[in-house]
Amino acid sequence: MKKWITLLCVITCVFALTGCGSTTGRIAGEPMPQEEEMGYVASGEALVENIRQVVDLGMQDQVVDDPVYGPAIQSWESALKDIGEIEGYQNEYAVYSDKKEVTVNIGIDGTEHDADVVIVASTGTQGAELKSITTNVAYSFGELIEQAALNTLLGMGTTFAVLILLAVLINCFKIIPKIQASFEKKKRDKAAQAAAAAAPAAAPAAPAAAAPAVPDVSAVDDGALIAVIAAAIAASEGRTSADGFVVRSIRKARRKAQ
Repeated sequence: MKKWITLLCVITCVFALTGCGSTTGRIAGEPMPQEEEMGYVASGEALVENIRQVVDLGMQDQVVDDPVYGPAIQSWESALKDIGEIEGYQNEYAVYSDKKEVTVNIGIDGTEHDADVVIVASTGTQGAELKSITTNVAYSFGELIEQAALNTLLGMGTTFAVLILLAVLINCFKIIPKIQASFEKKKRDKAAQAAAAAAPAAAPAAPAAAAPAVPDVSAVDDGALIAVIAAAIAASEGRTSADGFVVRSIRKARRKAQ
């Protein structure tokens, strides 16, 4: 339980630090004379008005390639969605942020959120030269915490999604060999079927040997049969020879059924 409480405290501190780090405050720098500062502030307001007119007239394409105004227009358009309607200017000042650099802050009073337009220019013998123009929206502490939480969840969700995808891919490596083996088996079966279809038909079987003919009893020589009958008659009459007996015909006796 203590571990979970500690982890919750750490996450809360991270969100708080993230929110506090994003909170706009007065820019550190060396103050300048009031008249000079008022001149830089007036120039800063004029730059902001020029940016507003470019966006309102839809002339962004004319300055999109400019190294300073191009990013400045994009930053202004992105912040304008949260600012809402601009009601005026506030919190305006200018400081020497470096020996040869001036930073001007023009505060925007918006209906939805306030914002700060930070203008950085380098100073020299030939006057000030613009380096960057950035619009920063002033979100409340609760909104910063919500944004930090959403960013954290988005990052963690993306990480877990990638890990899940990697796990699925690793499991697919186990299935791929089985699928490949199945395809190879189908190819082998098709090749075997094609080879069987292309092989010549088997030779017809040799005819079976004819069974030996069985002699027909009815085809016995009539002459031999007659001689046997004649010898039987002679024996019945007490003769030793069948000479003188002539068998004219042989008929089957017809007997009535008893």
